[in-house]
Amino acid sequence: MSNKKNKINSLPKSFKFTGLNIKILKAGIKSKFKEDIGLIIFDNLADISFVLTKSKTYAANIKWLKNIKKHGKIKILFVNSGNANAFTGKKGYDALRSIVLFLANKFNCEKKEVIISSTGVIGEQLPIQKILTAFSILKEEKIKIEQNWESFTKSIMTTDTFPKMYFKKSNIKKKSIKILGVAKGSGMIAPDMATMLAFIFIDAKIPKYYLDKIIKEVVDKSFNSITVDSDMSTNDMFCIISTKNVDCGKFKGYTDPALTRFKADLKEVAIELSKMIVVDGEGAKKLIEVNIEGAKNTKDAKKIAMSVANSPLVKTAMAGEDANWGRIIMAIGKTKVKIAQEKINLMIGRHQIVKNGEVIKNYKENNVNKYLKGNSIKILVDLGIGKYTSKVWTCDLTKKYIEINADYRS
Repeated sequence: MSNKKNKINSLPKSFKFTGLNIKILKAGIKSKFKEDIGLIIFDNLADISFVLTKSKTYAANIKWLKNIKKHGKIKILFVNSGNANAFTGKKGYDALRSIVLFLANKFNCEKKEVIISSTGVIGEQLPIQKILTAFSILKEEKIKIEQNWESFTKSIMTTDTFPKMYFKKSNIKKKSIKILGVAKGSGMIAPDMATMLAFIFIDAKIPKYYLDKIIKEVVDKSFNSITVDSDMSTNDMFCIISTKNVDCGKFKGYTDPALTRFKADLKEVAIELSKMIVVDGEGAKKLIEVNIEGAKNTKDAKKIAMSVANSPLVKTAMAGEDANWGRIIMAIGKTKVKIAQEKINLMIGRHQIVKNGEVIKNYKENNVNKYLKGNSIKILVDLGIGKYTSKVWTCDLTKKYIEINADYRS
């Protein structure tokens, strides 16, 4: 965890994602000196599938995305940081519409082909005049072609300590496919979804209705399987965008084996981005993986996994490198999921603590305490009553988390 930046996998030299340009702007939303607007302009209309936060106090951009979701086409991706434009009423939504109108006119597209994403402080009005002033650079006849992906990831950061990006090559019918994911997020992280923004770009031409199915599979195993503090954001969104530059031909159906490797690689990118978010949890020092096995159904397994991962008592015990495993047992029990105590097994790392509902005879707490000094912790709970599993990721809870959030707007 001390080398967080090493979590980024670098792009190949001379990397270029065909079919799009990137523009980074400084509008002074965060400060005069920080990049706070990222624009991605697609040469041709791209396909987009997205999932959104389930928060009932969602931001203006989420309202916009809900209205245009069925269209499924994108010409412009606009992302601003430093201001969530959430709980800002009619004035906030009018500001969003001003951005949409400018970009649609500038790039000759329909308004519903402009995707807006915002992140930052809740309840403050979006400084629309600063943004429109920053747009003045776009009034030039020709926009310089740029693809600085790291600058884009930095422009969408808030309390993040490093830019989050992951690249993977895949293959469909012997054709090389690029998968590039970028994300932001470090606090207010919990399903549904995690409190974050995430964008995965692909160049494979895949039917839109397949993308809609794929994204649901991907998000469940990745961004809906992480938590930092159990708090759900007003602005969460995750999307998959396809430039359609690589024609993959026709598929026999959603279960076509030609899609198998691609879907697995897509999940890998999303999971790695998800883990980066957890690794960058505000004040975090440890990545914690919670595995639940032997549940009666997937829903029960996920519910127990998230209960353990969200428990402040479990998270502080991990931060204190204290093998207080009773807190894990507590987190299992409070879910009200039907269990059989006498069948529960518990392991932390390779160290078994509980077998068939009882502490093992030769349990040595010191060995577990030593294991907890590491930066990566694994917790395994086997309920012993079924065949279903769930895996989620979280981080420890430290004093630094309080400091960061107490001073967030200072």
